[in-house]
This record gives sequence, structure tokens and C-alpha cells, in this order.
Amino acid sequence: MVGGLLVAVAAVGTFAAATGAGRGPGHQVVVAARDIAPGTVLSEGDVELVAAELPAGTRGRAFTAPAQVLGAVAVGPLSEGELVQAGGLADGVDAAVPTFSLAVPTAAANGGVLERGDTVQVFATYGSDTTATTRLLAAEAGVVGVDGGDTELGTADQVQVILAIRSAEERSRVINAAVSGAVSLVRTTGAAAPGTVPDHRPDLDGDTAASRAPDRAAGG
Repeated sequence: MVGGLLVAVAAVGTFAAATGAGRGPGHQVVVAARDIAPGTVLSEGDVELVAAELPAGTRGRAFTAPAQVLGAVAVGPLSEGELVQAGGLADGVDAAVPTFSLAVPTAAANGGVLERGDTVQVFATYGSDTTATTRLLAAEAGVVGVDGGDTELGTADQVQVILAIRSAEERSRVINAAVSGAVSLVRTTGAAAPGTVPDHRPDLDGDTAASRAPDRAAGG
């Protein structure tokens, strides 16, 4: 019954998009790319984006990017073309990508505003004051789960984040940084693919653009 209702909702949205008096569909939503059995861990080949015009109530339960549902488990059957909604999914782990968890201070984890399906860059800062160095450890890590912590255990200022990182070398660097450095997560969901990010080292000699300006003026 639930599956049939979801199919009906998706069909209504598609019909509204097709008959909208010359107006194109106003939203991109995630639908099943094939028939999906209950208990399936969703992967890239299971879902796709389509244009549709949905009622506000339905739109709030839909997803707008395939990455938001990857690794989730389908609670019931999904038919090809059926709208994927939050109520039809359960938390899961994509077995194709190794996952691990680490505790990150809330202030260093986008203020705790992270959710399953987000993409983050993982940085680590080693040292302190003028000797600190910040390095990019993983350019594209997937957030599989987020736990805000248990205040009774004194971890209210931290979030427990489960990350999926394909590269074994990157996983090793992040795990090491969780022990020997300070880890920061930068949410990049929906942003353009990051370019090369150099390590940041303080300018101990004061050789800044401002300090060099007089020399360039004097020397031509």
C-alpha cells in the first residue's frame, strides 16, 4: 500500500510538470532508477535525478541529490521511477566503501550542521601558535552518519561522525590525525570539485605581500 502511494505521488508530480501551462518542472528530485527490493543498500546505479513539480509537503520529504541516499537501506520495495522519500529509508552503510568514526569538536565540524549524504574535506592542524601547520588529508569524504553526542558523558561539545573514504592512504592520515593533531571538517556538499589545496604554514619571517610592496616599488 505504501509503495503504491509513493508511486501515485510521483506520477502526480510528473503529470503536473508535463501540464504546467508551458512552465517547466521547478525541482530536481531523486527517484529509483530500477526496481529495488526491500533491504537493498542504495548505490549510484539505484537512483537518478529527474525534473518534477511536487507539492510543498511532498517536496519536504524528497531528496535533491543522489549522494543524500547512498548507503541508506530501502525499507520497502521501490519501483523504477518511484520517488525516493525519507520515510522509506533506514540508516545503513555502503559496504563498497570502508567507513570509520571519529569525534570532532562541534566548532570544527561545521558547527555540528552535518547530515548523512554530505561531502566534506578533512583537514588536520599540527602544532600550535606560529609553528602550526594545516594539511588537507582527504578532499572528498562522505558522511555516513552523525551523532551529536551524549551530554551525560561530557561530549556535548563534540560530534561523532562516520566517514566513508575510498583511499586507504587518506583513511590512514585521518586516523593518525585524530590521535596526533586537531581534525576539522569543511562541508563541501554541492560545491565545485576542489582544486589543489596547499599545506598552510605561518609566515614566520613576515614575508607578506604588504611587507614586500615597498621593496618592489624601490627596485622597480
